[in-house]
Amino acid sequence: MSKVYKPLNLPITIWLVIILILVFFIEQFLPANIFNLLMFYPHYALKYPWMFITSLFLSAPIQAGGFYQLLFDGLALFFLGLAFEYFYGSKQLLILFFLSGIFGNIAFLIQYYNNPLIAGLGSSGAISGILGALAILKPKEKVIIFPIIMPIDMIYAAIFWIIFNAIGIIYPFTSLGFSAHLGGTLFGMLYGYIYKRKFCEKEDTIINLYN
Repeated sequence: MSKVYKPLNLPITIWLVIILILVFFIEQFLPANIFNLLMFYPHYALKYPWMFITSLFLSAPIQAGGFYQLLFDGLALFFLGLAFEYFYGSKQLLILFFLSGIFGNIAFLIQYYNNPLIAGLGSSGAISGILGALAILKPKEKVIIFPIIMPIDMIYAAIFWIIFNAIGIIYPFTSLGFSAHLGGTLFGMLYGYIYKRKFCEKEDTIINLYN
């Protein structure tokens, strides 16, 4: 159940980070019309459904601060992804990553469907889902979340992230995808709850039977 796969001796989390980096450099040379077809445009996403997936691996162009987006997303995925993967396995990590990213995009779509000019991109919604799941499964694990620079419990980090993004939806003080973050986090918490009920409690029952 918690098997970690290591192609070329690297866990899946590292491969996801590598893909983000490679895509970032490739996209710098993409024509604008191709890049736009890979981003997530809520108004057009139902017509071009691949956007729900392709947008998860994009970062903003370098001139628009994409390097910093890649840096923060890469670091967050590295630490949270590795923790989740080694606790619950590579398969569960991939399922959680993609589903959280998709549900984050659905939340973004609900907010901005009527605006054809709004677009989003990045893996932060998917990474938020990993945070949400760990908050349920490992609530006492320590994590550092910006702008808090001291380690706090995973559950408190998730609560802070939910409040931060909920405020951002109501009062958008910057161009972050607040609704995507919130949608990803809430889905991750649901995923963690279902996983805990289905697998963790079953393991506890088996352990008790042998004690």
